[in-house]
Amino acid sequence: MAAAVSEVDPVENTVSDDKAKDLPVLELSVGELVAFACRRGDLVGERTGGPSAQEGIRVHQKLQKKRPPGSEAEYLLQVQWHCDGQAVVLRGRVDILHPQTDLHRPVQLDEIKTTYCPPEHLPESARQLHWAQLKIYGFCYLLQQRREAEKAATGDRIALQMLWYNLKEKKGYPELREFNWGELERFTSDALREYLLWHRRWQQHRQRVRESARVLAFPFTDYRAGQRPLAVAAYRCIRDGGELVVEAPTGIGKTVSTLFPAIKSMGEEHVDQLVYLTAKNSGREVVRDTIARLQENGLTLSLLQIQAREKTCACSLGLCSRDADGICPRTRGFFDRLPEARHQLLGEPLLTPEVLAEVADRLQLCPFELSLQMLPWADLVVCDFNYVFDPLVRLNVLQDRAQRRALLVDEAHNLGDRARGMFTAALNRSESRRAASACKGTHPTLRRSIQSLVLALDKWVAERREEGSRLAVTGDDKTELWVTSLAESDSRPLAVSRAADKVATVVSQLWEQGQSAPDDIADWLKALYRFLCIEQLAAEQHRCLTRVRDRDAPWQEQQLKLLCLDAADYLQQVYRQFHAIIAFSATLRPPAYVTRELGVQSASSYLQLPSPFDPQQLGVFLCPYVDTRYRARDRATDALVDMVARVYGSRPGNYLVFFPSYRFMKLVADHFAGRFPQVDLVLQQSGASESERAAFLEHFTEGRQSLGFAIMGGVFGEGVDYVGEQLVGTILVGVGLPQVNEEQELLRAAYDSGSEALGGTGFDFAYRYPGMTRVLQTAGRVIRTESDRGVVILADYRFSDPFYRALYPEHWQVKVCSDGEALSNGLSRFWEPLVS
Repeated sequence: MAAAVSEVDPVENTVSDDKAKDLPVLELSVGELVAFACRRGDLVGERTGGPSAQEGIRVHQKLQKKRPPGSEAEYLLQVQWHCDGQAVVLRGRVDILHPQTDLHRPVQLDEIKTTYCPPEHLPESARQLHWAQLKIYGFCYLLQQRREAEKAATGDRIALQMLWYNLKEKKGYPELREFNWGELERFTSDALREYLLWHRRWQQHRQRVRESARVLAFPFTDYRAGQRPLAVAAYRCIRDGGELVVEAPTGIGKTVSTLFPAIKSMGEEHVDQLVYLTAKNSGREVVRDTIARLQENGLTLSLLQIQAREKTCACSLGLCSRDADGICPRTRGFFDRLPEARHQLLGEPLLTPEVLAEVADRLQLCPFELSLQMLPWADLVVCDFNYVFDPLVRLNVLQDRAQRRALLVDEAHNLGDRARGMFTAALNRSESRRAASACKGTHPTLRRSIQSLVLALDKWVAERREEGSRLAVTGDDKTELWVTSLAESDSRPLAVSRAADKVATVVSQLWEQGQSAPDDIADWLKALYRFLCIEQLAAEQHRCLTRVRDRDAPWQEQQLKLLCLDAADYLQQVYRQFHAIIAFSATLRPPAYVTRELGVQSASSYLQLPSPFDPQQLGVFLCPYVDTRYRARDRATDALVDMVARVYGSRPGNYLVFFPSYRFMKLVADHFAGRFPQVDLVLQQSGASESERAAFLEHFTEGRQSLGFAIMGGVFGEGVDYVGEQLVGTILVGVGLPQVNEEQELLRAAYDSGSEALGGTGFDFAYRYPGMTRVLQTAGRVIRTESDRGVVILADYRFSDPFYRALYPEHWQVKVCSDGEALSNGLSRFWEPLVS
């Protein structure tokens, strides 16, 4: 993180330099200094390796309680030092201080570190980093004593003890060294000089950003309708702090209308850093294009885009190969080459994955880790939701409250469902057995621990059967399901959790010894770590689902799932780490549902803006003569085929038909192809690759006359800008309800049993509101600019229900068509101005 510079009165300076008293004080923790300036050597292991924070805290408390009489735990150190013309206040807490007991022994400071292996097996880079922290503590203590009293005979020396505690052996390994003042002063001064050199460059960059932001003008000649109210509301939210929810229909220009005021507020020092979240690649491209335009107008801001590890890792992309020890060569000496990369990248206007990859290739660094190292030194960070909210993936730097950050959440209608997924975890028996098999012959200890986990799963299922409280699953007599609460410890799968924890311990022991688990179980290990993490966080908002499929088969599938039904509290905990939150989307209605899903305070500001487009640009036709409910789909097929043909034939162009499921889509597609073989259909494929998705979109370009069938709520129904003639009409088959299953029914029941204000609204919250959000998102693909013109067909009688009509956008002018002939007549009148 970037250290704070304050104008507070400096503490007494032991250096005889009167000028230092006039300088602003740089406040810096020992941990910050060490992490930036003292880290050398390899980038070791995975982020999940090593003892957990809870284990470390327990060991610290245990050893601190055993300290000798007169010793102090968590001893506070705070000193000022003058280095290269800069006054610096260093702060930290050393684990144990042993006072001087006689004139022959100096004061001793102890630092406790937990491991899973003997300290001699730890990577040398980790050992050096720990010792660096303790040596700077020693410097701070000696400097503090010099300030408080005359130098005593032993005041130039101090004993420093690193106490390594092996959790596996439950044994401590002390390592004691003595240092004199000169050694510690030189070490600390060298670290401070390296940090200050960077700090000055960083402050110069920040000053340029602020100055350019203050004079920055809006990048367009005029504001579109709705842009100014949005920009004003966003600025006030960031200036004052708090939460703002905005429904801004397509075409307003949400990105520039939120980024521009956010950057202006940065220029006025209301915030230090901006974090922009978007789940779509297209959203990230819009942000980059917007910032590039502002940079052309004089803005010097630096944008950093964080891309997923699997899309960035050089090994995954085939750009390098692991060595004989299974270690990527780009992690060898990573921190030795990092400073040069940081200096090259500081202030770079667009730190895109391509720019980062170029520097990483030149210096042979891991590009993903390089992007994370640059995160504290970027003015605007653009990334996916999970880097802020996911408990396993979120970036610790963004949780540091010393920096004032504004969080901008684009496409916020996706956040509630995404968050529930982030706080859900599952373990599968078959995948666990395959993981154990992958360890055969190479990792016997790890294999045994995974086999114990499989046995624990078996025992848990057997206990559920003994209890006999199976939940019936409609239409599937081969599946058994038990649902238990996690609010009480008696209902938790504690034995499974203990077995999973032992597996994680074995993996951590391998990691600390410079070894790794087989690559083949990497995905399974991610699922294991998520299970352990969510099991610790789970409470009343979770349910434990024990599911057995093919119960009569020799190797039946078993799954233990910790299902999150409400992530609102978790989201709110994250929001507290930010100075301001702005959540926006084209579809955020109604307010009661939105605030619940997003986890924002009910009193938060809610802004609903009108569409900037002329209502005459969009023709909305409601066809209540079609019934798309599951039990009526066979009868509805002919009516839908006729409707699609009428819409497609009303005016040449590109059309998309969106269905609630692949099965229904295939049924209608087969019937349509039989009646209209001359029309070339293109269908969305389940599990399509990025190249296959691109090939689908190639059909929807200017001058084409393509008819596509796709899934509502899928990749082609959100986040794609079909501009102009790329799309002239959509047909929405059904009201978009999520599939009925036991998990969705549990969500419905959770809403029904919630607060009195939500009582009886479970079906709306679990099905109808999210379904209508899909509908509105898909309908929003048609009109993207002031010159677009197109039609939206609502194909289901339920759209005429008052519940759904109340959710229609204000600019919709809906025309009800009683049959196919009425639809054709309505379409002819709508297209008539263009035809004539």
